[in-house]
Amino acid sequence: MASPKTIFIVAGGTGGHVYPAKRVAQKFLDEGFKIIWIGTSRGPEKNICNDLGISFIQVPLYGFRGKNLFTKFKALFAFLLSGFIFFFKSNPFSRKNYPMIVFGGYVSLISFFYFKGPVFLQEQNTIPGSVSKLLFSTNKVSKIFCGFEKTKIFFEEFNKKYIELINTGNPVGKIKKSIDKSSNLSGFNILVMGGSQGSKFLNEFTPNVLSGVKNKISIKIKHQCGRNNFFNVENAYSSLDDDIFITEFIKDIDEAYQWADLVISRSGALTVSEIIASRSAAILVPIKISIDDHQKENANFLASNKAAWILEETDYFSEELKKLLELILENEESILEKKENIAQIEVRDSETIIFNEVNAWYQ
Repeated sequence: MASPKTIFIVAGGTGGHVYPAKRVAQKFLDEGFKIIWIGTSRGPEKNICNDLGISFIQVPLYGFRGKNLFTKFKALFAFLLSGFIFFFKSNPFSRKNYPMIVFGGYVSLISFFYFKGPVFLQEQNTIPGSVSKLLFSTNKVSKIFCGFEKTKIFFEEFNKKYIELINTGNPVGKIKKSIDKSSNLSGFNILVMGGSQGSKFLNEFTPNVLSGVKNKISIKIKHQCGRNNFFNVENAYSSLDDDIFITEFIKDIDEAYQWADLVISRSGALTVSEIIASRSAAILVPIKISIDDHQKENANFLASNKAAWILEETDYFSEELKKLLELILENEESILEKKENIAQIEVRDSETIIFNEVNAWYQ
């Protein structure tokens, strides 16, 4: 009996890198592939691998950009140690060469220790991250799977080595197949999300605003606050009742988007892609200190299509959010308008496109 086709998946640290990788991994598993996942101990990737029955290689890599000199030396040592661990755990003396898919972030640096098979990069953001730019500039990757058209345009400007660039969109799983929110409002439900780790800013400022709105208009609220933030957010709401639900993590994001009439959220690449796929109306609040301002660029993609509202992190955020919510609730047609505009944005079957491209290498 022939051994199954095998791929390496490299993703770790935060949900923005890990959950697209999980969705791609599921596609390869469904097609009978064996997966070896390289990740860290700090993100959800190890638990995901346990749940899916995927082999897991843990490496001590961590980020170094913006850190002090001592931390950068530690990161360099961790980088070299990670290469050593990967080299010996990935069966280096085997003659077989497997494709590797990296999903950006510092864990993707492990690909510099891999010389046997092709390396594919899936870049989620409109403005690629530092490691993705490094992999691109050093000609380490064979193909780049771009989360947005603007991602592809960015790489094209500097593509002197003729690396193949494919606009796959971001992997958002079943959301794109199961949700059509382009019509019919029933009730008014607000979903607050701060990404997989929660948002300190949204946790601090949105509860008071939403409590004030709720005193005037009947609304329901689901607030995803991130790990270890539950009690602080609970205390931030002026009063709690059955119409306010607070959770550290949303297990069924599909159901959450179906439930929501309006999303208040950070603008990470995966969140923006899910909002597009679910045809949700959203107020996006880009994180002020995101590297290369990529969250603002992600949000601007929707705003340029008149498909979302943007609020900046300012000293006047609470007042601006209150005014915007009042305008939206007074004119619910604006919700339908945003949903109609977002429905014009193409949603690609990213997992299938990526699978076909990588599987073609085996042919």
